[in-house]
Amino acid sequence: MMKEIKLTETSIKSAVRLMMEETEYKQFQEVATALEIPKSTFQSALDNNSMRVRDLQKVADLLGYEIKLERK
Repeated sequence: MMKEIKLTETSIKSAVRLMMEETEYKQFQEVATALEIPKSTFQSALDNNSMRVRDLQKVADLLGYEIKLERK
């Protein structure tokens, strides 16, 4: 079952780590390589909690998640 991850309660880095839990990807470098994003760029975006929406969408798709926006 897919889990719900709220970005208001966790960092993007933690959210990506949670999405990776039940996949073949065990390291951020593997995700970056699969998405053809330079590891340093990917790691910097995670560390600074500043990933572009389009890149987060690519990560979510790769890891079997969808991004959902809901009104408060």
